[in-house]
Amino acid sequence: MPKPVKRRPYASRLRAEQALVTQRAIIAAAATLFGAQGYVAVSVDAIAEAAGVSRATVFNAVGGKAELLRAAFRAAFGAAAGAPDEAMPLVERPRSVEVRASPTARGYLEGYAGVCTAIHHHMALIYEAIREAARGDPDVAALWTDVNAERHRGAHTIVADVRKRAPLRAGLAVAEAADLVWMLNDPVHFHMLVLGRGWPEARFSAWLARALETELLG
Repeated sequence: MPKPVKRRPYASRLRAEQALVTQRAIIAAAATLFGAQGYVAVSVDAIAEAAGVSRATVFNAVGGKAELLRAAFRAAFGAAAGAPDEAMPLVERPRSVEVRASPTARGYLEGYAGVCTAIHHHMALIYEAIREAARGDPDVAALWTDVNAERHRGAHTIVADVRKRAPLRAGLAVAEAADLVWMLNDPVHFHMLVLGRGWPEARFSAWLARALETELLG
């Protein structure tokens, strides 16, 4: 009786690497198209053509439009915050770890504003695509809810970090402070001021740092 043929490990690794390259190309194409045209106007066929793959490959590698939008958002977030292939909160990512080493509240908020600006640079257009699509697509609405809940949890972490370095301004409750951070770190401000009004990113980052300092520290 012939012995079963064993699969060579390197062949399996090669297939896995090729699949990852294909997946990344599809996600990058989706991010570009969603950011430029919005969610509704972009078809899976258009994404497949831009990525140089078949429609079936798109579905097999990533999924449908909602999954593509979610993947594009996560990829943009990871590209800006560090550790792009890892699923982890913002505060645990490499750039955030550097910021959290700052001993002063002012330095911490300046660093945090810089991280936000870098993230918005990559994902402001995708974020607006999610905002727009959430009105009419239940799957994207669920993504919109998840993204904003995650941002609000992160805002509580930012407030806790600030309180370790300095007291909040008089009369400001922790819950209200988190709401303010959540509002100020919304990518819509970057979309309006940088992409809409042409502000340099350095100016935007300085504005965001001042706004956070004023609201949290007084």
